[in-house]
Amino acid sequence: MRRAGLCFLVLTLLLIVTSSVIMAQSAGGRNKLDFLQLPAQAKSTALGNNHFTTSGHDPALFLQSPALLDSNMADNVSINLMPYLADTKFISLAYSKGLKRTGGTWAVGLQYLNYGTMQETDDIGNVIGEFRAADYGLSAGYGHTIGAFTLGGTAKLVGSSIESYTVWGLAMDWGGVFRHPREDLTIGFVLKNLGFLKQNFSGISDPVLPLDIRAGVTFKPLYMPIRFSATAHHLNRFDMVYNDPNLFFTYDTNGNKIPRKVGLAEKLGRHLSLGAEILIHQNFRVLLGYDHLRRQELRLTDRGALAGFSFGAWLRVKKFEISYGRAQYTPGFGSSSLSIVMNLKSGFTKYYKDQPVKK
Repeated sequence: MRRAGLCFLVLTLLLIVTSSVIMAQSAGGRNKLDFLQLPAQAKSTALGNNHFTTSGHDPALFLQSPALLDSNMADNVSINLMPYLADTKFISLAYSKGLKRTGGTWAVGLQYLNYGTMQETDDIGNVIGEFRAADYGLSAGYGHTIGAFTLGGTAKLVGSSIESYTVWGLAMDWGGVFRHPREDLTIGFVLKNLGFLKQNFSGISDPVLPLDIRAGVTFKPLYMPIRFSATAHHLNRFDMVYNDPNLFFTYDTNGNKIPRKVGLAEKLGRHLSLGAEILIHQNFRVLLGYDHLRRQELRLTDRGALAGFSFGAWLRVKKFEISYGRAQYTPGFGSSSLSIVMNLKSGFTKYYKDQPVKK
């Protein structure tokens, strides 16, 4: 426990040192490389995207938080396929390996968002060729467990290219989690995408990474076959409300449009994501999620249909784990993810099973 306390003291000092950098990194306006906020595995898609305290064997979970890197991910490889908006395609690859000498776990990952081939035209609309566009991120992370605590860090080389224009930069994630030694309870926090970007565009303001500070908890109540997750995201930016002046307005006594006022409860709610894993069998789960920010931003009517809701399933078969997740954006439209995790050695039977019901 003394080593664990020292470890968290170091993490606290890091938070103090980086706080000035965080305050200097703008949270408003438009970010570059927003693909870094996309879920890197189907389980995250199904549970609501922002959770980082859920456990599992998928090494791509370290892209949610490097503090998830532990021995459960050793010698695993995963691929995630996500057909995204307007025929774009998002692919994630990850591999993890345990280090016997240090007792830690490291992982590498690749994120690639392909926008496809587009026509290039001159000023009057004549087609003069084609060009491609893509976003990419190459990550390397390390996690170390001391008692009930796991700390981790990730370094990322990120970039984007559109024809001859490019954005590139370096970023880092770091965080920690506490896993209760007897109960099914995980608490943690993570700082994501702290770094800098460079670009060769002209006449455009400096690019900004999608900085995100999160705190979350995952727990399974006694005797209940459901594991719940709750995550507060974008803690570095309190007001996440965007009032579209064409949709959300009222009128004053003179008949002039005025922006809708948003209360404190609504502003707090837009930082919250909820998820649930229904533990039907040790090899099969149903996944459900809700993201309030997504629902409020994407609903087109007062009811909004299923915007902001997500669902999926998880299945384990010998050396393979297969996950499917679907997130709903607007009525009749959303995106789906499919993840496959493979253990390169003895399969998943040697790993922990869900905690039995305690009597």
